Amino acid sequence: MDLKEDLEILDVKLTRLKVEYEHYFMHILKREPLRLRDDVDRLIRRWSGLPITNTALKFKYHSLVARCNTFKYYWSRTLRAIEEGTYERRAEGGAMAKVASVEALREKSKKAPPEAPAQKGEAALKEVFQSYIEARKKCNQPTKGLTLEKVKTGIEGQKKKLESKYGTNELDVKVYIKDGTAKLTVVPRKK
Repeated sequence: MDLKEDLEILDVKLTRLKVEYEHYFMHILKREPLRLRDDVDRLIRRWSGLPITNTALKFKYHSLVARCNTFKYYWSRTLRAIEEGTYERRAEGGAMAKVASVEALREKSKKAPPEAPAQKGEAALKEVFQSYIEARKKCNQPTKGLTLEKVKTGIEGQKKKLESKYGTNELDVKVYIKDGTAKLTVVPRKK
């Protein structure tokens, strides 16, 4: 085969590989498309060390290689996010994915921490509970069996310990994410 035919095949396979990875990330495909990825790598390696005299074909080859490298970086980053439990698809159902970093989730939880249920009553407790459920879902932690009563009991237990330790009943309940795990804690209110 000549370079022109190989570049057309590479372009088609690279586009197909991108689609298959998106299907893999949406759990339509059960396995990562490694065989097709190897075919693409093989086509790129075939022409990598050889001199290409036609400028147009040389440009197209280097463009396809750069596109492939960009996709590989994106795929490896997405796979790493899936393993860490920080991968999240967009709500609008687009084909592209959004990778939520742990730092971004931490910042979001720091900006608007819910106040202690004792301050606002039952409504505040429900708000804390909803924040905790959302954080657990973002971290791919199970939420089955987690009830408002269980969370309330846990919070009350922590509050009793802190009230005796610090001698104050001015406490805040915070939901945060640490090391890919959602946490719920009671802390003394800063003055």
